[in-house]
Amino acid sequence: MYGDAIALAKLYELAGEPQRAAEYRQQADDLKQLVENKLWDPQRRFFFPMFKQAEERDGFVNEALTLTYQTGKYAGSPHGRELIGYVPWQFNLPADRDDFASAWRFLLDRDYFWADYGPSFVERRDPQFLITDYCCWWSGQSWPYATTQTLVAMANLLNNYSQNVINSEDYFQVLKTYSLTHRKDDRPYIAEAANPDTGSWQGYDNYNHSEHYLHSGYCDLIVTGLAGLRPRDDEMLEVNPLLPATWDYFALVDIPYRDRLVSIIWDRAGNRYGMGAGMHLMVDGQTIASAAEVSRMEAPLPEKLDASATTVTPPRYNFAVNNEGSFYPQMKASHTGPGTSPMTLQDGNYWYHITPPNRWTNVGSNNDQEWLEIDFGTPRYLDEAVLYPLDDGQQIVPPAAISLEYWQDENWRPVSELQRRPQEITGRRANHIHFEMVKTTRLRALLTPAEQAATGLTEFAAWGPQRDTDLTPPSPPSSLATNVTGEGFPRATASHTSPYDRVEFANDGKINYRPTPTNRWTAYQSPTTSDWLEIDFGKAEQVQRVELHLYDDRGGVQAPTAYTIEYWDQSAWKSVANLQTNPAQPQGGAMNTATFTPVSTEKIRVVFQHRGPARSGLTEINVWP
Repeated sequence: MYGDAIALAKLYELAGEPQRAAEYRQQADDLKQLVENKLWDPQRRFFFPMFKQAEERDGFVNEALTLTYQTGKYAGSPHGRELIGYVPWQFNLPADRDDFASAWRFLLDRDYFWADYGPSFVERRDPQFLITDYCCWWSGQSWPYATTQTLVAMANLLNNYSQNVINSEDYFQVLKTYSLTHRKDDRPYIAEAANPDTGSWQGYDNYNHSEHYLHSGYCDLIVTGLAGLRPRDDEMLEVNPLLPATWDYFALVDIPYRDRLVSIIWDRAGNRYGMGAGMHLMVDGQTIASAAEVSRMEAPLPEKLDASATTVTPPRYNFAVNNEGSFYPQMKASHTGPGTSPMTLQDGNYWYHITPPNRWTNVGSNNDQEWLEIDFGTPRYLDEAVLYPLDDGQQIVPPAAISLEYWQDENWRPVSELQRRPQEITGRRANHIHFEMVKTTRLRALLTPAEQAATGLTEFAAWGPQRDTDLTPPSPPSSLATNVTGEGFPRATASHTSPYDRVEFANDGKINYRPTPTNRWTAYQSPTTSDWLEIDFGKAEQVQRVELHLYDDRGGVQAPTAYTIEYWDQSAWKSVANLQTNPAQPQGGAMNTATFTPVSTEKIRVVFQHRGPARSGLTEINVWP
């Protein structure tokens, strides 16, 4: 909140509104005074959280407006420190006072936060300190997110405060420990939390939980901390590396900064980079300042390159991405393997994990060739597709062949390929296919699986220039079931709705298969083995097809074993005639289509037969005339 207020004040100053800027400066100052006066404990020399209201546990009361361990079961304990106590420095909030700075002596002390794979989030001598092998406890583990905050705060302390508690060698030791923690089985890795004594991620990186958990902020710590590029609001370049005194050289090259490319070079002997001995600051390839030793340096940024002399590249877009759950662009597949979904291929997130949770596969298919189609809903200019094949070296390997087709004149036509990178289809990396520009509403990839193996992708991107087309997804076709506002008709009702879900999400026009979405209806915790979902149109409609986007979390909510479609004939529910379902076995995380002999009815419903103890659910239902 303090950082937001400072940022808003600066924005209003740039906008020429000094009165509004002053208001936010005052808000920031008020917050600063409250943090310093209310959250600082002079006895324990640390910032602590404060209870908003009285809370009782184990027969003890933590009183309102008291800090950790000032009241309650452990009242009077000299401990209770957590890494969150360093967060005020992440925003340069505390005043430059010796008593505040003394909080940092606990960070490097093994009796408090320091550990071989730490720091631990809670100080070790805390009465509730606990290292667990299951998620998610903030009682002792080393959390990458909290460590990042602490290192950012530490760099701010070393750059913006006058204190003698810690130095740049201390910063490097914490950063080095953090770096060594980024390992699993001797390979680069990061998850949600690690054991601070062993470095094990056990219990915090189980499948589909926190593998590749990008809360690290590691690159920022290297750029702004270790290498010392300190962002500023003006046209001065400020650099203050926090390097160990023993380092003989380092180079940080071509960092984009204020429309320039900045490089920071240190070469003690002068023979490493061929630029001579010392520390050198470079902007757009030109040296603007040098010094004999590593030190804080400031230099005016040179004028920007003449914009008229540079070639402006038109912006390019991946028109396949759909993170909003909009009807378009829509990903479809000829077959979808269990526990996977074609919609994960358009989330903009490609994983190089051997078995990533966001993936599509054709496991269980007997097709000689599979297709994946992107329906954009409106014409798009395209000249490149990027596919990310899976490869576990066993069941799922890259396809033997990939070709592309686009929709034109009511037919699929092959694209005119220009280049492939790499030439051979390769798993767990981006496979680029460049082709002559096409304007089309649909693009599809044809995948030929390798012999005696399944195939799969973790992403399918379709790139092209904007070309004066509206980037807003087009409106969906008029499904008879869709009701964006949730008011009036068509109206969704169900025999049972989980307290964690809402039945009106079943027909709100949004599709979201991702874990624990906020946009789904489920019958989770239903006491019956069968439940129904009904759409009341409010008037008679001709109906022939129903699409069910079934949700499956592989736990309490799974695809049903079967489902039937019924319609209201003004007196009773009757089953539709000639029902055909595709796929035949209901598939979670994918679109399931039911076609039948057309009927005229005011209401239609789907009756789900639940799978064992799990219950059925969906993220969207579409009904078509």
